[in-house]
Amino acid sequence: MTSVDVSVVIPAYNAAEFLGDAVERLLRQTIAVEIVVVDDGSRDSTARVGAALAERHPSVVFVPLAENGGVAAAREAGVAASSGRFIWFVDADDEWTTDAAETLLAAADGFAADVVCAGAEYLSVDGSRRPVPSLPPGTVDGATAFRAMLLGRVSGHLWNKLFARRLFPAITFTRSRVHSDQAMVAQLLVAAETVAGIRDTVYTYRLRSGSIIRSNTQRAQSLEQVGAVVRDCARRVGAGDGRELEYYTARFSLLSRMKDATSGAYTEQESRALVRTARGEMTPAVVLSLARAREPQRFALLVAARTSMPLYRRIMSSRGARE
Repeated sequence: MTSVDVSVVIPAYNAAEFLGDAVERLLRQTIAVEIVVVDDGSRDSTARVGAALAERHPSVVFVPLAENGGVAAAREAGVAASSGRFIWFVDADDEWTTDAAETLLAAADGFAADVVCAGAEYLSVDGSRRPVPSLPPGTVDGATAFRAMLLGRVSGHLWNKLFARRLFPAITFTRSRVHSDQAMVAQLLVAAETVAGIRDTVYTYRLRSGSIIRSNTQRAQSLEQVGAVVRDCARRVGAGDGRELEYYTARFSLLSRMKDATSGAYTEQESRALVRTARGEMTPAVVLSLARAREPQRFALLVAARTSMPLYRRIMSSRGARE
């Protein structure tokens, strides 16, 4: 394509089952988009499917990676191969509206925004749906949007957002096994001058029972990597010692790290070390941030994690380990 407004980047690992349909659905968008498919060293026929799609459709760019480097590396390669003014990231097995790209682009141009945050929803394996936290309609500066992310009012997901190409030289693609999108969103929001929120729901994310986040896979290193990026972003906007970061640390870092440490993915010695490290960060201000936010269940869970592991395990068991 000679000139394009929106490049859609699809990182694909063993996604042959979904890739063809995803690309066909993107080709039916109400505006023309560039589609960049990155095969992240797949072991199935993803590379063959991607190459065939690029040969068949001039708007499809195929980027094969020799080895599996993780989704962050695939996204970085996709951005490098793209040419659009704006970048939109999608997953091949999710859903989006036919006019998603047009809706996002209209908001970006209409508000002169570097980032657009649209409505989205989670689709559970039982068929139930729930909304993804996003900005209310209107515009804010990047620092304000980032602070909203710290408070859980803006999700750390990429797929319901449109990003100006000019932002990407300012960020690093954090090579974490999980939550690398959260690290990217944090940096992109901080780099943005104007962030727009729109009501339109454009994306449906499928919650998968076998995903890394929902399985007994070691996540400690990833959680620390992402946490370090978020803390650095907080310092850059003057929120390095504020209540927003305390809340983020409690809800999104410490509770996740405690769940990971007690997931059964580690030896007993490793688990104890992870718990000990996490407890060292459970200052009274951090723990009380959940009480200030009027989240009694999370507050009780973090208090238990800080004071009594048997009680913590009982609460997690009774909650079905949903936190």
